[in-house]
Amino acid sequence: MRLAGLLLLLLTAPSSAAAQGIGQRLTDIGFRVQDALGEAFARALPLPSASAGVSYAFDPATGNFQREAATFGQVYLDRADTLGAGRLNLSFAYQYVQLEEIGGKTADDLGDPTPIFIPGKAAAVQFSSLQVEASVHSFLLAGTYGLSENIEASIAVPVVYSVLRTAAAARVAGVRASDQALFSTSVTAEESPHVVGFGDVLLRAKYRFVDTGPVHVAWGLLLRLPSGDPANLQGIGFVEVTPLVLASTRIFELASWARLQGHFNAGVGLDTEDVGASEARWGIGLDWGITEHMTAAVAILGRNQFARVAPPGFFDFPRCPGASLVTCATTQAARDGTQPLFGLSGARPDYYDISIGGRGALWRDTLFAFVNVVVPLNDGFVRTAPIPLAGIEATF
Repeated sequence: MRLAGLLLLLLTAPSSAAAQGIGQRLTDIGFRVQDALGEAFARALPLPSASAGVSYAFDPATGNFQREAATFGQVYLDRADTLGAGRLNLSFAYQYVQLEEIGGKTADDLGDPTPIFIPGKAAAVQFSSLQVEASVHSFLLAGTYGLSENIEASIAVPVVYSVLRTAAAARVAGVRASDQALFSTSVTAEESPHVVGFGDVLLRAKYRFVDTGPVHVAWGLLLRLPSGDPANLQGIGFVEVTPLVLASTRIFELASWARLQGHFNAGVGLDTEDVGASEARWGIGLDWGITEHMTAAVAILGRNQFARVAPPGFFDFPRCPGASLVTCATTQAARDGTQPLFGLSGARPDYYDISIGGRGALWRDTLFAFVNVVVPLNDGFVRTAPIPLAGIEATF
């Protein structure tokens, strides 16, 4: 999404004087919003966990690895227990993500009617509208292998089809320096690329170090490699390292149709280029085993960014509250105070979601299907609509 170029084009088209006065600031803001949008949108795409639907444990009585009694229901939380030594899990998942909000406002209907004056010039600009429409179809291929009874490793490669549309309309008014004549004009710009490409490659490892008692605990490590293009909402643009702690309770069998198991994940997504821009991630969830082969799941997912989206005042522009565009351009008395562009705030955002889904066996203990939906619970700088997911996996 080339938002910076789009905003600058609106100004350079009608008036070089206006562009000289405010173009660089708009370019800086355009790039900042574009970068924040690309990163936040990519991070808003939940990463399905590497944990398979089933796991196997060594049974000393038989001398063989036996399947655990319950099916794992979570899609976005990892469990502490590993897949099992020598076991291989292959999965395919599809997610659909659609942008809904920017800065708490509807992304495809942003407007800023208050004129912005050009300091030192008899010119002003008014952004009538900004529409940002984005959707991502993500196809995730993943594999997990049990290196030992307590260690497993995973790789996931997403293929992403992104559909983007950015459109803006502005009006510019002022007095031409050449003949002192008043001018007023409108201009629009639009961009709508459709792009297919690889997303960020994900490498994951898990080591279970507590496998007895009421709670099992494991360390996890996620390495996100920037193979996707942030401008096309296909990646975050930097290497991210996420150490994790994973915990799962034992299964509480309240009835044959009610096997309950709790899960907790917590970690920090470290931005290797700017540690201050890292974020905390956590999730807490509950599995409900309806049968041995079908499990429903619910979880609360959280992301807490360490840094602001932008410094205080970054989005602020000099304004003419209550004045027309021409009055703002020609009357000094109408120029009073500042307001943020499109009402954007650079404050530090927090994100909270609820995840609802489950997993069920399709064929023996080998083939499973899973479905899920993630629903946002609050606003943030960038927010998506509810995210549906469906997938299939096989364990050998």
